[in-house]
Amino acid sequence: MTASSDFIAFFGATGGCTNAALVHTLNAGIHVRALARTPSKLTDMLLAQGISQATIDSQLTIIKGDIASVPAIKSVLLSDKDHTLASQIMSGVGGTPQLRWSIKRPVTIDNPEICATTTKNIVQALHEIYTEHPSTATHKPSIVVISTTGVSDIKEDVPFGFRTMYHVALADPHKDKKVMEKIITENATGPDAVFHGAIAVRPSFLKGDHKIKGGKGWEKVKVGHEAKPAVGYTIHRADVGDWIFKQILRTGGEQWFGQKITLTN
Repeated sequence: MTASSDFIAFFGATGGCTNAALVHTLNAGIHVRALARTPSKLTDMLLAQGISQATIDSQLTIIKGDIASVPAIKSVLLSDKDHTLASQIMSGVGGTPQLRWSIKRPVTIDNPEICATTTKNIVQALHEIYTEHPSTATHKPSIVVISTTGVSDIKEDVPFGFRTMYHVALADPHKDKKVMEKIITENATGPDAVFHGAIAVRPSFLKGDHKIKGGKGWEKVKVGHEAKPAVGYTIHRADVGDWIFKQILRTGGEQWFGQKITLTN
């Protein structure tokens, strides 16, 4: 569990899986800094799930901004009071699916490189922070990103009935996820690493919304890794967020460092 002086940085906090993880994080008394283009939207989502205004005021700092802004990302990662760096980074940024006239690639997203861009900007922000505040480099944060099944180069993790949809129709958005995974992996090892550790969570096809009462519970989630994936058709967004909180954010997640974890119901 994080120490009382620690905080977790959230990106994509209004997304279903990430918002569910955020609710559990705040309920556990952990402090959070989050980036949001529309802070009121994030606040309203939290209030609707039973997070009190008092909890929001005392535990959550919302930075208004966009993932394209490195200065905004730096403001999320680094406390403006004492220059404390986030202990963990949670990123669930994603684009909005859009249909187009194409037989081979009928699905794209409004920002086809949003995951890769976000991750690159987080890396750049950390490099700048370590240069401007050298002492922060002694306690580098870990990062967990929400990716997807269907991007493994090692073993098939998509059930037969979904393979055409995943490997053909969703090829463009999945390309972005693969680049994102590559960036966090490359930046979690070696002398120039910016992350203490990196984890990619690959849920199967997402269903439901961010409301934590809608899931089955993290205990019922089937878990696998890249060499032996958990293969299934769907998983509730609330269950993904619950699992990430219980297994990674609450504990630090070191047992999962370097892994690409598949989750399914």
